[in-house]
Amino acid sequence: MTEQKQDGVVELTGAGVPADQGLSSLGMLMQLGGNMFAALAGFVAFMTLLAPGMRDETLWMIVLIGASITRSLFHRNAGSQLLYGAHSITTEGSNQRLAGIRRYIGVAILQTLLTGAMLGGKFHMEAKMVLGIVLGLAVWPVTLAILMALPRFRRFKDDLPLSEDKGFESASILMTVLGVSGAIFSGWLLFLMLDLPGKAMTKGPGVLIVLSLALLVVRSVLHVQAGMSGLRETSVDRSVELANRYANFGVISSFCAGGAMLMGMMTLQMSVIGLAAICALCWVLMSWPLIIRRFYSDRQFADLLAGTDAPIHRRAPDAGLTGLGWLLIALAAYSASFLVPQLVFPDFGGRGKLDSLMSLGGGFGFRSVWFSVGLVVLQAWAGFELVRMSPQARIIATVFGVVGAIVTVYINWPILQMFKGGRGMPGVEESMLLPALALALIVPISTLVLVNRKIAPTARARFRQKPQATPPTSPA
Repeated sequence: MTEQKQDGVVELTGAGVPADQGLSSLGMLMQLGGNMFAALAGFVAFMTLLAPGMRDETLWMIVLIGASITRSLFHRNAGSQLLYGAHSITTEGSNQRLAGIRRYIGVAILQTLLTGAMLGGKFHMEAKMVLGIVLGLAVWPVTLAILMALPRFRRFKDDLPLSEDKGFESASILMTVLGVSGAIFSGWLLFLMLDLPGKAMTKGPGVLIVLSLALLVVRSVLHVQAGMSGLRETSVDRSVELANRYANFGVISSFCAGGAMLMGMMTLQMSVIGLAAICALCWVLMSWPLIIRRFYSDRQFADLLAGTDAPIHRRAPDAGLTGLGWLLIALAAYSASFLVPQLVFPDFGGRGKLDSLMSLGGGFGFRSVWFSVGLVVLQAWAGFELVRMSPQARIIATVFGVVGAIVTVYINWPILQMFKGGRGMPGVEESMLLPALALALIVPISTLVLVNRKIAPTARARFRQKPQATPPTSPA
């Protein structure tokens, strides 16, 4: 029997795979990562301009950081083009969805080579250290180049079809994982502020910082609620409503938190570097809510324009797990970008107490680095299998969830020993080690829960039995 293709029907590469192969989640993650790295690089560039004793190298540092900002902006634009196409109004099939990713890969490779040439030629770093940095910077663009060369993704070079659920369930998984991470981080900072000794909380700056952190905690709660709703609700309207509520509150809370921090800083001592840090923080805080709002609004508006011809929303065949796969791959590449320099140059960065903070995906710890290498490889493998939705995807993801949690606790066990017998440790840097461990555990635990969760059906058919007719009673 020959296989026929009808117009408007998307050919799937395998059972259980959504029409867009989960690329909508990759687009959202690339937008988020590009914004975060651009904000960080911009802040570092501002500090470089004001740093004393670097007048001879300032110009070269600005060139180096400027190349990093350019790479981050191309990173963000690649995600936007993957989701919305090259132009806002274009004919079907000419959106060039993957062109932005190809452009980013080229820019990233050029930036990596430029960085290596400047570090070795101008700043006279050791050859092994330069090689480690170059390889670390090349991890993500090389990963994207390999994945986008696969036939299942290469066929989307012109256009990207909407998945069966418009990508809402994958977005809900991302919102849940990121929301829990934000709740843990902001909640821990709020706890540290409330636990300060003396009269620190009775003064204006302390009160303003606590208010801003409380706003961020409420924002994270709304974030998690919106994500969980998309995973368990059968009504897409409710999920979209909660996502838009989070997006609106997220934008407002970003300005309010930034304003509160600015007022607190002004009551102490006005600092230009502090002002730049607040601007960078507001940029990062606003990025994800704006990404979420545009993502949901664009798809809902397209349905309004289509009217009765709009596609019917139904649950995605992968239950959003391809989005989780892209998240695992992205976090594995992020961790590998720090692990590779340490493998090439073992003394890179030393063995300081903040090694675990350099990679929130569990890439660093206090044991042998090879535990971290094995964990990152297993995480990348689980993510790749989830993206393909292979028959063994759930098994491998479950193994990663169990093994990842155990290995993460093992390599960071000294952190727990430091906190044993007391409420905490002195110092800001030491106090951040415990939430870093919690954030590293979120990824394997979330994977374990999400791949084994019970999927609620979108519709449930019920049969109603006809009432049996009672025979008429004869009059007495």
